[in-house]
Amino acid sequence: MLKKIIIPLIIFILAIVFFKVIVSTKDKASEIEINEHIWRVEQSIVDKQTLSPAITLYGRVESSELLNAAAPAACQVAKVLVKEGENVKKGQLMLSLDKADFEPLFKLAQAKVNELKALIKSEQLRHATNLTSLKNEKKLLKLSEKALARAEKVKRQNLGSVSETEQAMQKVEMQRLSFIKMQFSVQEHQPRQEQLEARLIQAQADLEQRRLALERSQIYAPFSGVVAKVNVAQGDRVNANEKLLSFYSTERLEIRAKLPANSLSEIQKSIRDGETLTGFAFSGSQEMGSQENGSQEKGSQVPLLLERISGEAQASGVDAIFTITADKVYFRIGAIVVVRLQRSARDNMIKVPYQAMYGSERLYQIKDNRLQAVKVKTIGEYFGSIRDSQLLISSDALNSGDAILTTHLPNAFTGLKVEIVQ
Repeated sequence: MLKKIIIPLIIFILAIVFFKVIVSTKDKASEIEINEHIWRVEQSIVDKQTLSPAITLYGRVESSELLNAAAPAACQVAKVLVKEGENVKKGQLMLSLDKADFEPLFKLAQAKVNELKALIKSEQLRHATNLTSLKNEKKLLKLSEKALARAEKVKRQNLGSVSETEQAMQKVEMQRLSFIKMQFSVQEHQPRQEQLEARLIQAQADLEQRRLALERSQIYAPFSGVVAKVNVAQGDRVNANEKLLSFYSTERLEIRAKLPANSLSEIQKSIRDGETLTGFAFSGSQEMGSQENGSQEKGSQVPLLLERISGEAQASGVDAIFTITADKVYFRIGAIVVVRLQRSARDNMIKVPYQAMYGSERLYQIKDNRLQAVKVKTIGEYFGSIRDSQLLISSDALNSGDAILTTHLPNAFTGLKVEIVQ
């Protein structure tokens, strides 16, 4: 019985001893060292300056001098002397309407004016004659009254007959009636004169309309510019007020762009303070061509001046109207252009590349080769040229000489170790 217990116990003890011997003689693995990964990045040195932030707008080219020529009356087109897109000079004949549709009406209106002028002269002569006749009628009336008085005196002396007295009375009444008629004709002169003069004014107005219609049948360029569109061809029959062609001045081009609501109050204040806000414009194709060629296209930037702000606001903002200050501009009305508006200069502005920003309010400062998040405020953009554009920010946490991260790291966080590369 004792043997059955001792033998398994000895075997168990030997197994434990054997296991400990194996474990103690096992090769030990070397410890693994975990090294922190270092990211190779580029930096930019903070330089606080006084700079003018800019905003990018998209505008449409318009002209403050746009002529839409229309037919003054129903007529036929005689000649079309210009084509769409053609440059014309001031005073150049662009389109001619058939004068046969206007000259007869002009002559008829002229004859009506001449007739009324003659009637007025006739009325004045009649009035002068009536005044003379009125004096004579008055004298004849007095003579007939004296004759009646003599006849009555003779009758009272029983020297004359009753019939002679009655005849004298009848003559007095007839003469008085003639005098009253003549007096009425004299008094009627003023209303007749005014009536004829009113008719003359109407006739002269009609003549002026006919003269203007005749003049407008020949459409001359009132200023130098470009033909925007021609709506008719030679031989067409057009109605009154039908549009014939559009023409605009290249010297009075404007650009209308919508200001964002968050910048409106600042810009309005600058205008009220008498500050001059400038900028420049270029078409999208010019910008693309400049970037592809690696250099700015000469003359692609067109200087602008913010002249006024529209009096009507919309939910998306308010329109700003820019005048083009360049001497020669090759924009066409209706073209969509990019506008860079320079705002008021501000102190302590920092230029940073776009890729340095994480969102709109955060970038990373490099201190002792580690990143540290810094909260900043985006003010606008800065454009040295079409190709040289950066963000303008402000931050009290950054000082001139500080280094900021310009390599955009998707996994950037405070404390990340980096190595600066040139």
